[in-house]
Amino acid sequence: MSDRFVSVLVVGDLLMFSLGPRRGTKRGTRASDWYDRGCLLEADAPEEALRCYERALAGRSDFADAHNNLGRVLHDLGRELAVAESHYRIALCLDASVALYWFNLGVVVEDRGRVAEAIAAYEQALVLDPAFSDAHFNLARLYEAAGRRTGDELLVRRAVRHLIRYRDLGAIAR
Repeated sequence: MSDRFVSVLVVGDLLMFSLGPRRGTKRGTRASDWYDRGCLLEADAPEEALRCYERALAGRSDFADAHNNLGRVLHDLGRELAVAESHYRIALCLDASVALYWFNLGVVVEDRGRVAEAIAAYEQALVLDPAFSDAHFNLARLYEAAGRRTGDELLVRRAVRHLIRYRDLGAIAR
Protein backbone atom coordinates (compact mmCIF):
# COMPACT_ATOMS: atom_id res chain seq x y z
CA MET A 1 0.00 0.00 0.00
CA SER A 2 2.82 2.41 0.70
CA ASP A 3 4.17 1.87 -2.82
CA ARG A 4 0.92 3.15 -4.16
CA PHE A 5 1.09 6.25 -2.02
CA VAL A 6 4.66 7.08 -3.19
CA SER A 7 3.63 6.77 -6.82
CA VAL A 8 0.85 9.25 -6.30
CA LEU A 9 3.25 11.71 -4.71
CA VAL A 10 5.66 11.45 -7.62
CA VAL A 11 2.88 11.97 -10.14
CA GLY A 12 1.55 14.79 -8.00
CA ASP A 13 4.99 16.42 -7.89
CA LEU A 14 5.29 16.21 -11.66
CA LEU A 15 1.92 17.83 -12.12
CA MET A 16 2.88 20.65 -9.80
CA PHE A 17 6.16 21.34 -11.60
CA SER A 18 6.41 24.93 -12.88
CA LEU A 19 8.65 26.29 -15.61
CA GLY A 20 8.40 29.84 -14.34
CA PRO A 21 7.08 32.86 -16.14
CA ARG A 22 6.62 32.58 -19.89
CA ARG A 23 9.32 34.14 -22.01
CA GLY A 24 9.30 34.93 -25.70
CA THR A 25 11.13 32.62 -28.03
CA LYS A 26 14.34 33.83 -29.56
CA ARG A 27 14.16 34.14 -33.27
CA GLY A 28 16.98 34.34 -35.74
CA THR A 29 17.71 37.34 -37.87
CA ARG A 30 15.26 37.62 -40.76
CA ALA A 31 16.49 37.02 -44.31
CA SER A 32 15.54 40.57 -45.26
CA ASP A 33 17.70 41.93 -42.42
CA TRP A 34 20.69 39.93 -43.67
CA TYR A 35 19.98 41.23 -47.18
CA ASP A 36 19.84 44.84 -45.95
CA ARG A 37 23.14 44.39 -44.10
CA GLY A 38 24.70 43.00 -47.27
CA CYS A 39 23.56 46.03 -49.25
CA LEU A 40 25.15 48.35 -46.70
CA LEU A 41 28.44 46.43 -46.71
CA GLU A 42 28.93 45.95 -50.45
CA ALA A 43 31.02 49.06 -51.11
CA ASP A 44 33.38 48.82 -48.13
CA ALA A 45 33.36 45.15 -47.18
CA PRO A 46 32.33 42.95 -50.11
CA GLU A 47 33.47 39.73 -48.39
CA GLU A 48 31.15 40.49 -45.46
CA ALA A 49 28.38 41.36 -47.90
CA LEU A 50 28.81 37.93 -49.50
CA ARG A 51 28.32 36.28 -46.13
CA CYS A 52 25.24 38.38 -45.43
CA TYR A 53 23.65 37.42 -48.76
CA GLU A 54 24.48 33.77 -48.12
CA ARG A 55 22.80 34.02 -44.69
CA ALA A 56 19.76 35.65 -46.29
CA LEU A 57 19.54 32.76 -48.76
CA ALA A 58 20.00 30.20 -45.99
CA GLY A 59 16.89 31.65 -44.37
CA ARG A 60 14.95 32.09 -47.59
CA SER A 61 16.22 30.36 -50.69
CA ASP A 62 13.57 32.03 -52.86
CA PHE A 63 14.93 35.56 -52.20
CA ALA A 64 15.57 36.69 -55.79
CA ASP A 65 17.23 40.01 -54.89
CA ALA A 66 19.69 38.21 -52.60
CA HIS A 67 20.59 35.81 -55.42
CA ASN A 68 21.11 38.73 -57.76
CA ASN A 69 23.25 40.69 -55.32
CA LEU A 70 25.30 37.66 -54.33
CA GLY A 71 25.99 37.03 -58.01
CA ARG A 72 26.92 40.66 -58.57
CA VAL A 73 29.38 40.77 -55.65
CA LEU A 74 31.03 37.54 -56.82
CA HIS A 75 31.18 38.99 -60.32
CA ASP A 76 32.59 42.32 -59.13
CA LEU A 77 35.29 40.50 -57.18
CA GLY A 78 36.21 38.80 -60.47
CA ARG A 79 35.97 35.28 -59.20
CA GLU A 80 33.60 32.40 -59.57
CA LEU A 81 31.87 33.82 -62.64
CA ALA A 82 30.07 30.52 -63.19
CA VAL A 83 28.65 30.72 -59.66
CA ALA A 84 27.69 34.35 -60.21
CA GLU A 85 25.91 33.35 -63.42
CA SER A 86 24.02 30.61 -61.62
CA HIS A 87 22.79 33.08 -58.99
CA TYR A 88 21.57 35.44 -61.73
CA ARG A 89 19.76 32.56 -63.40
CA ILE A 90 18.14 31.50 -60.12
CA ALA A 91 16.98 35.08 -59.60
CA LEU A 92 15.47 35.00 -63.09
CA CYS A 93 13.74 31.70 -62.38
CA LEU A 94 12.19 33.30 -59.32
CA ASP A 95 11.21 36.54 -61.09
CA ALA A 96 11.88 36.93 -64.80
CA SER A 97 10.21 40.34 -64.90
CA VAL A 98 13.16 42.26 -63.41
CA ALA A 99 15.26 43.97 -66.07
CA LEU A 100 18.27 44.28 -63.75
CA TYR A 101 18.54 40.50 -63.43
CA TRP A 102 18.64 40.17 -67.23
CA PHE A 103 21.20 42.95 -67.49
CA ASN A 104 23.49 41.35 -64.89
CA LEU A 105 23.17 38.01 -66.64
CA GLY A 106 24.17 39.74 -69.88
CA VAL A 107 27.26 41.24 -68.28
CA VAL A 108 28.47 37.95 -66.81
CA VAL A 109 27.90 35.88 -69.95
CA GLU A 110 29.65 38.59 -71.98
CA ASP A 111 32.59 38.42 -69.57
CA ARG A 112 32.58 34.65 -70.06
CA GLY A 113 32.85 35.16 -73.85
CA ARG A 114 29.29 34.31 -74.86
CA VAL A 115 28.37 37.45 -76.81
CA ALA A 116 25.19 36.12 -78.47
CA GLU A 117 23.74 35.21 -75.05
CA ALA A 118 24.74 38.63 -73.73
CA ILE A 119 22.94 40.37 -76.58
CA ALA A 120 19.81 38.30 -75.93
CA ALA A 121 19.92 39.12 -72.20
CA TYR A 122 20.41 42.87 -72.82
CA GLU A 123 17.54 42.85 -75.31
CA GLN A 124 15.28 41.14 -72.77
CA ALA A 125 16.26 43.76 -70.19
CA LEU A 126 15.15 46.44 -72.67
CA VAL A 127 11.86 44.66 -73.35
CA LEU A 128 11.14 44.92 -69.63
CA ASP A 129 12.60 48.43 -69.19
CA PRO A 130 13.09 50.40 -72.42
CA ALA A 131 14.80 53.20 -70.47
CA PHE A 132 17.58 50.97 -69.11
CA SER A 133 20.43 53.13 -70.41
CA ASP A 134 23.29 50.76 -69.55
CA ALA A 135 21.63 47.98 -71.55
CA HIS A 136 21.41 50.35 -74.55
CA PHE A 137 25.10 51.22 -74.17
CA ASN A 138 26.22 47.58 -73.91
CA LEU A 139 24.11 46.59 -76.90
CA ALA A 140 25.52 49.51 -78.93
CA ARG A 141 29.05 48.41 -78.07
CA LEU A 142 28.42 44.74 -78.96
CA TYR A 143 26.51 45.51 -82.16
CA GLU A 144 29.21 47.93 -83.31
CA ALA A 145 32.00 45.38 -82.70
CA ALA A 146 30.05 42.65 -84.50
CA GLY A 147 29.14 44.97 -87.37
CA ARG A 148 32.72 46.11 -87.90
CA ARG A 149 34.04 42.55 -87.64
CA THR A 150 31.55 41.14 -90.16
CA GLY A 151 30.98 44.22 -92.30
CA ASP A 152 27.25 44.00 -91.55
CA GLU A 153 25.82 47.49 -91.92
CA LEU A 154 22.54 46.48 -90.25
CA LEU A 155 24.40 45.71 -87.02
CA VAL A 156 26.19 49.06 -87.19
CA ARG A 157 22.81 50.80 -87.61
CA ARG A 158 21.48 48.94 -84.58
CA ALA A 159 24.53 50.10 -82.65
CA VAL A 160 23.88 53.70 -83.64
CA ARG A 161 20.21 53.42 -82.70
CA HIS A 162 21.07 52.14 -79.23
CA LEU A 163 23.77 54.76 -78.76
CA ILE A 164 21.30 57.52 -79.67
CA ARG A 165 18.79 56.10 -77.21
CA TYR A 166 21.51 55.96 -74.56
CA ARG A 167 22.33 59.62 -75.21
CA ASP A 168 18.65 60.61 -75.20
CA LEU A 169 18.22 59.01 -71.79
CA GLY A 170 20.76 61.48 -70.47
CA ALA A 171 23.45 58.96 -69.78
CA ILE A 172 26.11 60.95 -71.65
CA ALA A 173 27.12 64.26 -70.12
CA ARG A 174 26.61 67.04 -72.63
